[in-house]
Amino acid sequence: MALKGLEPGKRAALLVVEMQNGIINPAFTAGPLVDQVEARAIVPKINSLAAEFRAHGYPVVHCIISARPGFAGWNNNCYLAHHILRENRLISGSVYAALHDGIDFQPEDYIEERHHGMSAFTGTRLAPLLRAHRVDTVVLSGVSTNVALIGSAIEAVGLGYQALLAEDCSAGATAESHAMQIGMNLSAVASVGRADEIIAALKNQDGR
Repeated sequence: MALKGLEPGKRAALLVVEMQNGIINPAFTAGPLVDQVEARAIVPKINSLAAEFRAHGYPVVHCIISARPGFAGWNNNCYLAHHILRENRLISGSVYAALHDGIDFQPEDYIEERHHGMSAFTGTRLAPLLRAHRVDTVVLSGVSTNVALIGSAIEAVGLGYQALLAEDCSAGATAESHAMQIGMNLSAVASVGRADEIIAALKNQDGR
């Protein structure tokens, strides 16, 4: 049976959230989230999932966070916002704000950059872009299940989309927090599936 939100006739988009050098690439930064991304090997899984979305004609959107030079307009209103300000590295156009070097970005992909907020829809053109593609379902991947992915799932549902988490294409700060967020929070607002299940559901849409 197709995953909820990927039944035949449903149009989907893949959101690749905050897969950036300065957040999860060990060549540029360190920390427990970096370790989880490496341990779960989510970069190649995201690349495989993105390739299937492109083959199906569905959009792949890379949702990144960065600050304008000088942190103009940056709202320092929570711990994570303060952390980004203190680190002073996620500046728009910098190598730290760029997509992780291992992420396969293709010319038909989109980048939606936000300069404040902690989830993908805040202050971006993401919702109108999805409407233009007649998207019914957003498939979430990337980091982190602690904040950005749960926030993005809630926003997606609030805007009328179905949400689906690619569980093995995502990570949290720890294995325990990842499991807790899925079991207690994400599964309440989103379907949850693996990359291979999502790929199979997409192929099933057109009889492949």
